[in-house]
Amino acid sequence: MFYMTSDITIGELKKVKTTKVVWKTDVNGFIDTCTIELPRISYLKNDKTITEGQKANEYLIQENDFVSVALGYDGRNEKRFEGFVKRVNTGTPLQVECEGYSYQLYDVVFSKTYANTTVKELLTDVCQGTTIKLADKMPHIPLSNVRFKNAGGLQVLEWLQKECKLAVYFNFNELYVGTKFGKQQKKVKLKLGWNTIKDDDFKQRKTDKTTKIVIKEKSGTGEVKKTPADVEKYSNEKAVKIKQGFPADILKDIANRLQTKSNYKGYEGSINCFLEPYMQKGMLVEVDGYRYPEKSGTFFIESVEGEFSKNGGRQNIKLTYLSE
Repeated sequence: MFYMTSDITIGELKKVKTTKVVWKTDVNGFIDTCTIELPRISYLKNDKTITEGQKANEYLIQENDFVSVALGYDGRNEKRFEGFVKRVNTGTPLQVECEGYSYQLYDVVFSKTYANTTVKELLTDVCQGTTIKLADKMPHIPLSNVRFKNAGGLQVLEWLQKECKLAVYFNFNELYVGTKFGKQQKKVKLKLGWNTIKDDDFKQRKTDKTTKIVIKEKSGTGEVKKTPADVEKYSNEKAVKIKQGFPADILKDIANRLQTKSNYKGYEGSINCFLEPYMQKGMLVEVDGYRYPEKSGTFFIESVEGEFSKNGGRQNIKLTYLSE
């Protein structure tokens, strides 16, 4: 029999005892979230010298407090979330809403113009004054004619995601920006029906048409450069505009990723698992279909939603295609 265990720190409070933890993290977004439920009475300040005008119900937990959540079985606790207290909901139970390291970028107001720069240099400037570190494996991606005026830190990340079609996400305090599959991590193994709970939502995707993706860059002189995906047979073509100045290999990678996403006909979806094996977004999963061999293969973890409560510990992982 396995016993659920936890190691939770909130501010100066160590070994915090929780009644429920829910967390979510996704490579398609850069805001990781976690909600921790606690017995309300246990975290009220006991201060007999409270004077008139002070709050009668102050809590030991405050906004901006550092948060670390590790969960597991029999003391084998793995880090599931790290970030900061965003809001304390003073109901019963006490709910502590937390956000990952993107939280440190809310107060950033960024103004700078670059004739020529790189994604890494831009992020180094944006993240000054925070405890965010940049991923070692971040690719070299040049940028030209970039200008921000009074932009929020999160707005810069949104620009890289939407205008440059780059993956932008955190692994705890480490920020990665690059191609979606450029920062592959560890590989774990799942055998359906053995170390999984439910895989009904892990289904084969159906597509009726084959679309060819063409990346279009427009230079300052109006010249349009096209980078097509590697596909020979297709029924229609879709143009995707992108920031001018990317290297050819990055453009080709983006085109092929969007191509695979558009025309993928394999398996994808969610698998509900226990807290072991430990899984994080960006990892690879080698799935053994067991009674359903057609579901076997290697997939990319796009997101993880987890819960730790009296009902048990669960990880709901969303798997998608892996673009080599």
